[in-house]
Amino acid sequence: MGEFSTLLQQGNGWFFIPSAILLGILHGLEPGHSKTMMVAFIIAIKGTVKQAVMLGL
Repeated sequence: MGEFSTLLQQGNGWFFIPSAILLGILHGLEPGHSKTMMVAFIIAIKGTVKQAVMLGL
């Protein structure tokens, strides 16, 4: 962890945060993350787009 904090202090770590977010989004799109169950739940309760977005967060 010390090396990462050194990179951040030097200003060279700016690339890591957006990269981590992008990789997390891509990982969430992979199979096995209960997307079908979440969609079924939203349909079953006649949920709104806002509720679907909040569930996805």
